Amino acid sequence: MGRTPGQKDTKPRKKAEPGNRPSDKSPIIQGHDPNLEVGYNTRRIQFMQAILPTEPLDPNDLEEMERRFERYLRLCAEWDMKIGNQAAYAAIGIDKGTAWDWENRNLGNPARSVFIKKVRQFCAMYREGLMEDGKVNPVTGIFWQKNYDGMRDQQEVVLTPNNPLGDVRDAESLKQKYLENTYGVAELPESPERLALPEVAEGQKVE
Repeated sequence: MGRTPGQKDTKPRKKAEPGNRPSDKSPIIQGHDPNLEVGYNTRRIQFMQAILPTEPLDPNDLEEMERRFERYLRLCAEWDMKIGNQAAYAAIGIDKGTAWDWENRNLGNPARSVFIKKVRQFCAMYREGLMEDGKVNPVTGIFWQKNYDGMRDQQEVVLTPNNPLGDVRDAESLKQKYLENTYGVAELPESPERLALPEVAEGQKVE
């Protein structure tokens, strides 16, 4: 018997067997343990505090920006932490919007654009290495590459023109072919009167 509109379905649901649940097959869930070891959050927070600059940034001081980025990389090595765009920007003293402006807009400082492109390329190289070594989930890696590295899915489609007339001829060849088939000449005379047309008897229909 069907339910009446608005009536709640109270039929008990059968639980999925282990291995048949959607989460068991998800590439994002597989191999990930949501339970963090003791001290993980403490170490992560302390690292974030360590990389943040203590002084405001002069956006035209390229030497200071280079120094801050080098310091960030050194701290990642010392703390054994992964490299990331957001953390790199924070360590320099900027955000992702500022990084995008420096790279994509002409703001009067080409050297700054070169610097931020280097930062982005370094982070991209690190992510690529993680994916090659199987140290990051492919779904996460692809997300990073699309959103930070400018990559995208690309399919190549080759279009073959369908010409019912065969090979395309140039205009002059088509013109001569038309004249030969229609008038039996390769080109029209200078005067239309000089073109000998067949005589048509009165009342005769021209084919």
